[in-house]
Amino acid sequence: MSRGITEQDVWKAADALLLEGARPTIERVRLKIGRGSPNTVSPHLESWFARLGARIADPQAFRAPETDAPEPVRDLARQLWETAQALAHQAAETRALQAEDQARQARAERDAQAAELSRVQALAQAQAAELDALRLQLAATQAAQAERDAAQARALAAAQLEREQLREHARQEQTRLHEQARGEREQARLAIDEAHARARDAERRAAADMDRERQARQRAEQRLAEQARDSAAQLERERTQARTEQLAQLERHARLEARLAQLQAERDRLEGERLRARMKERRVERRSAPSRK
Repeated sequence: MSRGITEQDVWKAADALLLEGARPTIERVRLKIGRGSPNTVSPHLESWFARLGARIADPQAFRAPETDAPEPVRDLARQLWETAQALAHQAAETRALQAEDQARQARAERDAQAAELSRVQALAQAQAAELDALRLQLAATQAAQAERDAAQARALAAAQLEREQLREHARQEQTRLHEQARGEREQARLAIDEAHARARDAERRAAADMDRERQARQRAEQRLAEQARDSAAQLERERTQARTEQLAQLERHARLEARLAQLQAERDRLEGERLRARMKERRVERRSAPSRK
């Protein structure tokens, strides 16, 4: 039954590859050990590279050949030592440059998103201010329309009251004339024996008076009816115009509400992207911190 790959196995294989003059990679380490998956070897190899600089600086980290070894062996050991140092410095510099590039890109993305968010926020504030102004204008328009409706209602009520008063006056006048006519006819009947001609004249005068009064009453009623129709038509025209203006204001208000909701959604999306960019930048900075040390 095979055991799992340990950190010690990976480090020993990487040391052997380095002493052979080869750069340790995941695939080379797996071939050197003879087993293990890339996911298992990768973190151990990363820790080997992270500690390689400190191990190179420690003379006891790698065993050198004995002093009585042949000169070619010592030369080979020196070459391997220099190769290990060069590989370690190269790996550290590569990781540092990659971390700096990622951090610079993350900062550029964050600045661009912050500028876009500021622009959207300013636009949203301007739209909100315009919406408030339109709300105030709509309220003022509705208040003015209500005042006009009330004034027109009062005028119509006054006209109706005046018409009723005129009708009542006409009825009273007609009653009075009827009473007067009856009195005159009674007097005529009492005096018919005395003067038929004078009675006929009195009846003609009464009839003429009644006709004039009837014509006056008809003219008054016609004048009141025309005034009432004119007032009602004017009131209807003003109400129609007010409803048209109010519908236009409500439609514009709805469009501004929809635009404001869209801008708020865009602002939330940009805020989320800015937070993700900031978290990405922090992860890059944390990964680059060991390399810089």
